[in-house]
Amino acid sequence: MKYVGVSIILLSPHYCESLLCKPIFKKRLRSTYNIGIPSKSAYTPKPHSANPKFPCSKIMNSARMTDGYENYPVSTGIDLDVAEMAERILRSQTIKNNKKREGSILALKDGLTKVHRNILSQTQSRQRFVTGQDSLRITVKENPTKKWLQKNAATVQLLVNGTNIDNSWASFDRFQWIDDNDLSSLVEQHSMFNFELVAEINIKKPGYLNILPSNTAGSSAELRRMVLANTEWDRWKKSSLYNQLVYEELEKQSASRTSSDRLWITGFTLSGQSGYISSLDVKSGMIETAKDQTRSAIRWPNESNVVPKSLFEGTDTMDDALLVSDGFLVPGKDKGGLYVVKKPCDEEEEWSICLTGGSSRVSPEDSGWFYHRSVWMDLTNDGRKSVLTARAKLNGASSSNAKSQLIWLETPKPYSIEELSGAPLEDDGTPFDPFDKRHLPWKSHVLVEGPDVMFSIADLDTTDDTIEVFASHFFDRKVMMYSIRRGPKPEVVFQRPIDDKCGAAFGCTLANLNLRSKPDHRQYGRVTIDSGSTIPTLRNGDSFSHLLVTSHECSYTEGRQNKEINGGSLFAYRVPSSEKNKSAWKTEPWLRTTVMSEFTVKGQLSNMINPGAPGFVYTFYARKSEASDPTQRPLIAIAGDCAESAYILRPVQKDNANDPDAQYKLMCEIECGSTVGSIGIGYDNFMHAEQEDEYAKLYIPCYEKDKILVFAMGSGLENTDNGGF
Repeated sequence: MKYVGVSIILLSPHYCESLLCKPIFKKRLRSTYNIGIPSKSAYTPKPHSANPKFPCSKIMNSARMTDGYENYPVSTGIDLDVAEMAERILRSQTIKNNKKREGSILALKDGLTKVHRNILSQTQSRQRFVTGQDSLRITVKENPTKKWLQKNAATVQLLVNGTNIDNSWASFDRFQWIDDNDLSSLVEQHSMFNFELVAEINIKKPGYLNILPSNTAGSSAELRRMVLANTEWDRWKKSSLYNQLVYEELEKQSASRTSSDRLWITGFTLSGQSGYISSLDVKSGMIETAKDQTRSAIRWPNESNVVPKSLFEGTDTMDDALLVSDGFLVPGKDKGGLYVVKKPCDEEEEWSICLTGGSSRVSPEDSGWFYHRSVWMDLTNDGRKSVLTARAKLNGASSSNAKSQLIWLETPKPYSIEELSGAPLEDDGTPFDPFDKRHLPWKSHVLVEGPDVMFSIADLDTTDDTIEVFASHFFDRKVMMYSIRRGPKPEVVFQRPIDDKCGAAFGCTLANLNLRSKPDHRQYGRVTIDSGSTIPTLRNGDSFSHLLVTSHECSYTEGRQNKEINGGSLFAYRVPSSEKNKSAWKTEPWLRTTVMSEFTVKGQLSNMINPGAPGFVYTFYARKSEASDPTQRPLIAIAGDCAESAYILRPVQKDNANDPDAQYKLMCEIECGSTVGSIGIGYDNFMHAEQEDEYAKLYIPCYEKDKILVFAMGSGLENTDNGGF
């Protein structure tokens, strides 16, 4: 497995280091911004002799992974109990991660020259700012001094409203000088939060980000790495049988572990022949990359999602797999597909197949499409999880000739079921595998013409046999709703436009912007199935109040009929109340509110092909526990796409507005200076950087700069109970 050059640089002054994903070895770079590197003799890594191709891409306190084993005797033979070995590997992994918090500024200065010590003392301040009543403009700049001092150092410097953070009134450190009582009052009154840039992830062309549970896709690669990295039984490393036994035992024991966040990163280039698919374990900092064979097949990977463990009732098909939507309208990348990648990033067992192609049996009607997102769901009402997706293709160079469809791919049925075990079988008596080449490509069924990019799924009437799909029509310039009857032959039985004057609709997400103290919409039969967002603020069965849609331009806004808006917009559509009329969502208008507008494209050579802004929209809570607090409304995050910024909006109170729940104000704009294709948001602490527990961590990709910025949110108050933060 070849690794794309990537690195992680933590900006905490108390423990900062760089992760270089290179084959065979890694270096620990010590200093606040990696200034001053110890001599090679001080940190000479020991290669893995049994597997020289295994890339040691893990941050650790020394070159060899020996932490956590000092309390255990070294085995002298292969008679060591496999279960005990697996348990000790898992335990030692936790010990390693905990020990990484123990660095200090004194240790960082050890081995540096006097000049570098002085530089270190001047650059150890943390880049933290506090939001307030007024909006903040955060500008991300490359610091040429840091870039010159150390090639692999953190180079980002933040400016607040054009001013250095230390000189800004929004500085977190200045904010803490306020009296404690006044400080607490300000935080509560203005919903203040603090943001801190805690790390840079240097990785090539990051486009889509998605945080998935660590015990799903990527778990096999993690376990295999743990087995190979174990130094307790070096003499037995050449025993593939013993490796496999420990690996299988780790799988069993890991099933009961609490899952953490794993960040999946997909990227692409205009001229390259391969896409990029990587994963980052946010606790350990381990970065892994899919095999070359997979990346060369998936040239423009978009959204990635987990493949369900069971595609049929009572069967386990997949424990560790991704479903990747592929393709774009760029020539050479327009022949996309839907790919299943099993055991992604596992250098020994990763493989991929294309559900929509890869066979001479592909019909002309199913070739030449590109896909942005796809969702697993039971459309046939027989327990089979099939794939619902939207696709598009251009007939010629003009987007006016585009063709787009909402389709579903039917999961193949087994030939027979074994009577005693109930196991599905192929026609030759072997275990049934829906991903076997004999079943490819999966049969596609067109539901309706029009949907092309993003969509979300709900059930607006749980008493009938239909589900509702809200689809953005980018090329047709509208937002539509479709009711699909589930059954042996799913079909669209009702459709209506939500808005046909919104312009080129792109992002499409369900949201609950109401105070949860208001009546729960579930009592009227309105629930979420798939919110359409990679940030699962709303899960299957949750109620929702609005549909959020981003548009690249619009012909009018409220109060300015038929007046052109300069740039893109974010709209909120309130679902008509079903309290008096159960079918109001079918007949009454969906009240539209312009939440934010005038997003403008900042042209670069790299985004001249179909540039637009904004991109995707998300809802989230600053703190994980707020999701269950009925007095809290969510924040809104917007990926600016070619506007080259990320935006965070906070709710405001305007009782005289047509829709008070859709009133939001810009909290801060983070000007990245490069395309921001998506945003990832999780709540697990990022590695061992100092941060407040359970607060949101924002992962913002900077496409042209080849990096992802990691911001940690906080309460706005100094927290002395969490490592001094």
